[in-house]
Amino acid sequence: MSNNNVSDAMMMPEFTIDTTYDDKGKIASYGIKRMYDIALALNDSIMVWGAPGCGKSQAVQQWNRDKVEEYKKRIAAGENVKPWNPVVCDVRLSMKEPVDLVGVPFPVKNADGTTQTYWAVPSMWPKDDKQYSGGVILLDEINQGQAAILNAAFQLIQDKALGEYKVPEGYIIIACANPSAYNNTVTEFSVPLSNRFSHFNVRPDFKTWFDYRMENGGCPEIMTFLMSQGQDLLFDKVGMENKVGSLKDAMYTDIAITPRSWEVIEKLYQLPEGTKETGGFTLEEKQRYATGRLGLALATKVFKFLKESSKYQDWREVLQKGKPFKSEEQEEFWNVQINCIQAISNEPDDTKCREYVMNFLKATRKLTKVQFKVVNIAKLTKLKRLHKKIKVFNPLIDAKDLVELCNLGNKN
Repeated sequence: MSNNNVSDAMMMPEFTIDTTYDDKGKIASYGIKRMYDIALALNDSIMVWGAPGCGKSQAVQQWNRDKVEEYKKRIAAGENVKPWNPVVCDVRLSMKEPVDLVGVPFPVKNADGTTQTYWAVPSMWPKDDKQYSGGVILLDEINQGQAAILNAAFQLIQDKALGEYKVPEGYIIIACANPSAYNNTVTEFSVPLSNRFSHFNVRPDFKTWFDYRMENGGCPEIMTFLMSQGQDLLFDKVGMENKVGSLKDAMYTDIAITPRSWEVIEKLYQLPEGTKETGGFTLEEKQRYATGRLGLALATKVFKFLKESSKYQDWREVLQKGKPFKSEEQEEFWNVQINCIQAISNEPDDTKCREYVMNFLKATRKLTKVQFKVVNIAKLTKLKRLHKKIKVFNPLIDAKDLVELCNLGNKN
C-alpha cells in the first residue's frame, strides 16, 4: 500500500490484540478481538494490518478458541446451538497457486453424451455439513499472493464462494498482512478488493502480550526480564523504524469510501446495544469498528452526530401520538422526518399505516417552513407503500391543501 501522506496515516487508529485498561479501570486501548465479534454480527470481512510478529495470526487463533468455549457454555446452558468449529482454516496465500484455491477441473460425461467440466473443491475449505454454527477462514499474508490469487480471494470475499465452493453460513473471513513498508514484494490491492474489507491496524503491546503469556505457559524469567529491564524491548520500535521509516507511514490508510461502506455502517449502528456479556455492543465499540470503513476523522464525525441525534424527538410522538414536529432546525427535522417516512413505508397493516399518514399530515400542516411542508407531501405521494392504496392515502382528499402547495412549490 502506498502511504506517502503521513497526515493520512494519523486518520486510522491502532488496536492492540486485547482491550487493555488503565489503573482507574478506563479503557487504555481497544482490542482487535472485539472487532471480530462485530464483524461476525455484521457478516463483514476484516483486514488486519501490522508489523511482522505482532500477533495478528495468533489473535485469530485465540479468538477462535474463545468462541469454541463460548459455544460449549451455551450448549451446556441448554441453548439449541451447534458447536463452533475448533479448527481455523488457515490459508497462507503467499504459498498458493490459483488452482490450490479453486480446485482441479475434471470432466464429467452426462447421460446425453455431452461433457461438462466441474471443479474438485480443495479439502482445506470448511465443509457445509451443518456440523458447526460457524468458524473462521484466515487468509494470511494475503498481499504476498500473486495477482491471480488476489482475484480468487476477491471472489471468495465478495460472493462467499469460489468456483464450486460455498462458504458455510456463520463463517467469518479474516485476512492478515504486513503493509508494504515491511515488504517490497507485496501485490497492491485494487480498490474493489480493498473496499470489501473493514481495515484495522494492530500494534504490539506489552500488557496484552504479558497477560497472554501469563495464562499460556510463558517463561517467568524472560517475562521478569522484560518487565524490569524495559517493556519497549518487546518490540524494537527504533530498530524497526531504521529499516522501514516512520511507523506511521507503515500503517494502512487506503480506505475507499463507497455506498457499500455506508451499508456496513447502517448495519453496524443497528446492532443491539449492550456489552459482550449481554450479547450487544457499546456505541464506542461501534464507533471504533466504523473507523475500519470510514477512517478515524469521518467515523468520529458520524458518531458525534449519532450521539447528538439520540436527543432528538422520537418519531413515535408524531406518528403514534399525533404531536407536531418539535423543531424545524434542519438536522433535527430531517432526523425525525426520515424516521417517520421509513416507519410509514415499513408498516404492513393498512389501518395502522393510515393512522401514521394522517398524523404525519397533521404535523406537516403545523410546520411554519413552506419548504418542509412541500417536501413532506412530496415524499408521501411518491411512497411505493401508498401507491394506489386509496383507502390508506388519497392525496386529493386527505391532503388537497398540501398537494396544491406542493404543486405551487414545484412550479416556482
